[in-house]
Amino acid sequence: GFGLEMGAGLLWADPARGIRGELQGRSLLSHVEEEFREQGLALSFAWDPTPGNRGPSFSLSHAVGARAEGGMDALLNPTVLEALDAPTSNGRHEFEGKLAYGLPAFADRFTLSPGMAVVLSPDGAVYSLGWALAPYAQQAQAEPWELALQGEREQRSATTSADHSLKLRFSLLF
Repeated sequence: GFGLEMGAGLLWADPARGIRGELQGRSLLSHVEEEFREQGLALSFAWDPTPGNRGPSFSLSHAVGARAEGGMDALLNPTVLEALDAPTSNGRHEFEGKLAYGLPAFADRFTLSPGMAVVLSPDGAVYSLGWALAPYAQQAQAEPWELALQGEREQRSATTSADHSLKLRFSLLF
């Protein structure tokens, strides 16, 4: 239906230290259906002290309510459309943490990055371990390609069994 939405964001970055913080908020001000309400708030922090893909990188994010990124991007995202059908889409509460470390590999021409991530929400938890291989990129250049292997365990609730997956991904930038 038709409605009026307002969103705002605040971004702070210190490139010299590799620190980035972001706050995003979104609220549906009015809607054709009077009972339809939606608000969201997201906070994220990232630390990547070395330019390029070597060394440590760390990120944390916390989201409450509906997705904080709205507008056309949200309307065209299939996961947002699925979430709108869920009765608890307005009560989302999610925490995500990622940690990785880029190491020199194969005569210093490539970077091998082991990493781990955790996503916690009232609906369950997702734990993942991964390895990525990419050409060595200096000064925050994008890698032309990347080969990644990721193992994941998803636990939806304490009473259901966990789903396990192993993903192999190749990405090419052109």
